[in-house]
Amino acid sequence: MIKINKKIIKYIFFCFIIIIILIIFPIFSYHKEININPLQSFYKKGAYHMHSIFSDGKGTIYDITKAASQLKLDFVILTDHGEPNIKASKSTSWLSDVLLIGGSEFSLNSGHLAAIGYKIPEYIFPPEPQQSINEVINDNGVCFISHPFDDKIPWTDWDIKDFTGIEVLNSYSSARKTSILNLLSFPLQYIFNSNYALLKTIQYPEENIKKFDYLCSTGKYYGIYALDCHAKLPISKKIQFNFPSYKSMFEIFNIYVKIDKEIEKDPYKSASTIISSLRKGAFFSVIEAIAPANGFETYFITSNRERIEMGSSTDSIYGKIVFKLPFNFETNIIIKRDGKVYKKIQNNLKHRLEIYVKKPGVYRAEIFVTNNKFNKIPWIFTNPFFIGYRNKFQEKIETNLKKSLVDREGFFKIESNRLSTGDLTYNRNSEGELITIFKFNLQKEREKNDFWSVISNRNRFDLSRFKGFLFKTRSNKKMRFWIEFRTKTKSSETWYRHSFLSDKEWKKTQIPFDKFYVIFGNKRAPELNNISSIFFSINNANAFSGTEGTIYLKNIGLY
Repeated sequence: MIKINKKIIKYIFFCFIIIIILIIFPIFSYHKEININPLQSFYKKGAYHMHSIFSDGKGTIYDITKAASQLKLDFVILTDHGEPNIKASKSTSWLSDVLLIGGSEFSLNSGHLAAIGYKIPEYIFPPEPQQSINEVINDNGVCFISHPFDDKIPWTDWDIKDFTGIEVLNSYSSARKTSILNLLSFPLQYIFNSNYALLKTIQYPEENIKKFDYLCSTGKYYGIYALDCHAKLPISKKIQFNFPSYKSMFEIFNIYVKIDKEIEKDPYKSASTIISSLRKGAFFSVIEAIAPANGFETYFITSNRERIEMGSSTDSIYGKIVFKLPFNFETNIIIKRDGKVYKKIQNNLKHRLEIYVKKPGVYRAEIFVTNNKFNKIPWIFTNPFFIGYRNKFQEKIETNLKKSLVDREGFFKIESNRLSTGDLTYNRNSEGELITIFKFNLQKEREKNDFWSVISNRNRFDLSRFKGFLFKTRSNKKMRFWIEFRTKTKSSETWYRHSFLSDKEWKKTQIPFDKFYVIFGNKRAPELNNISSIFFSINNANAFSGTEGTIYLKNIGLY
């Protein structure tokens, strides 16, 4: 039997005690800064990006709002996974005196997009990011790119435009990038001081902020701090920890939204007020575990004494940015213009600052608490003022038809699964244009999850001289459809797809070939000289079983 040296045992035990002390001691030495200012009546404090049992969160909406109520939050924004998540989207309500605003986090081709304020459609939101963004924005909703540089699910399509903004800081994504030592010490530190443990997993989001500043040079975009809270920590498929809790996460990040009218008893009207402010960028993000930001405010005063709120623009290039900082602790303030440092104020104790501006640009601020242990991450992150702002970025749309593709009756044939139906007819209008009329009814079969009805042409085409498809559609109601094509060689076949929206009025749609994405086969650029079939379709990926309707197509061609 091997004898264990008692000195070694004592040494190991001593080292273990030292490690525990080193882990635990900082916990008791940390405290958030004291701010006794009341929250101004024209600000509402809430939390953004939550998950419930409607998707992969642990708690119910009642658990979430109860935790928010304990911290006196005014609202919580729910973003459960789905395209959209119907239950989450319909959950807007007052619970525990907290306004729950229902929304979804879409899983798109290019990553995740969190959205609220959209009308719940009778179809599935499209996987193409620009298409989903357009639908949300056209409904006067807002949408933010989730965890844009996450290790597992980053955002990949930066050709998009007109979304609301990006998550400049995401707690879940940030935690995944923290050190192994932080992760190992996290459970023990969380037990004694959840604020400290969670703050240790947050780093300065340099890559996110750099992208945000670039986006602001191309148009109006806004940054937001996101909790991305699930109230559980999965270790494996079968093992998970039931923390961080909703309450502990609500203590970490908050957003302060400036409203322009009183909140009402009607939850949908109240949600509309919050969403309207988010859409205008009239909010700032705060690391609440460092200190509450009650009393903070910033705005721009032009040389003509016009007041410009955060997130807004002005033609004037002369004026001053006003900061109200009624705090009894020192702050370091960095004002940035077009992403570069414009002014630094160190160890500030003034309750009011005025920063003069004489040049056009996008101005915003990052504010740090000087003597806090976590003084390297922005305590307050403001949204920009667009000074001397001009939107010069307008996309040139090429809409000239160069070749008609469907110039005869009988070009398409009907295909569908066994229980779904399709009917195809042709007609000509008074101008002699050929109208393709596709009537369908989708029905799911018991043994299969997929269902479809399509019009197809399975002939060879050489489209290498063209940039994409161009056509006009209308339908008996608002619906999503696919246009698809396939390439085929002796060894393989590849399928390409893109969605489009059709409504009751004729609408022109232009889709470049390079915007199509692969749904089957090798992911590669299409061999446009070797197209084997073309489809217009509706199926389980963009509609629900029982969907029926009619779509009219004309001027189907190439440009």
